[in-house]
Amino acid sequence: MKQTILIIEDEPQLVGILEYLLRDEGYSVETAYNGEDALKLMKKVRPDLVILDIMLPKMDGFEVCNRIRKYTTIPVIILSAKDQDEDIIKGLEIGADDYITKPFNHRELILRIAKILKRINAYRVKENIKIGDLQINLSSRSLKIKGNKINLTPTEFNLLTCLAKHKDRVLSWESLLKEVWGYSDDWDGGKELIKVNIRRLRKKIEPAVSNPVYLVNLWGMGYRLASP
Repeated sequence: MKQTILIIEDEPQLVGILEYLLRDEGYSVETAYNGEDALKLMKKVRPDLVILDIMLPKMDGFEVCNRIRKYTTIPVIILSAKDQDEDIIKGLEIGADDYITKPFNHRELILRIAKILKRINAYRVKENIKIGDLQINLSSRSLKIKGNKINLTPTEFNLLTCLAKHKDRVLSWESLLKEVWGYSDDWDGGKELIKVNIRRLRKKIEPAVSNPVYLVNLWGMGYRLASP
């Protein structure tokens, strides 16, 4: 069964290029040219991944991503001409799984899409991990804390699972970047990407964010998932 990718972009020429590239790779493609139409289409189509522009009519991409994250963990890649650090960090903080700036390398985009979808499929195994009050179900890709379900994005879940499988072991940001995001070399923005996602994850799993007991940072070394 083909995986479906939703393109949310208001430039028809770019949409045409993206459609061609994705269909050539075997994906099914849906398109929306503004934020409001995209959110309506999301509920009908249930895509496997979303490619999202920031500068959209009616509703900008940041708001679209924020609303998507309120009801689904479908992976989102922001594809935008806004290349300032604050824009990239904002996009990641509101739930995007990756951020690619325009102009972009077509092959790089295809590879990043493939890596995200591959990671999701790779973690779909029958296994449970319990650490403190955290109950991680790898089969359903879900997290419960004291019996309460916690909504995580695909990237947040993969990051938590990676740390959980290496419980009490310190992992450097470089190793997390390689294992969770699939980068084979040290990407300049990788350290910030890890920090943003650790910060997002802490907000969801820590009893007190200012005093983390699960996601522990060892200065100059990396992160570990500890039993409280």
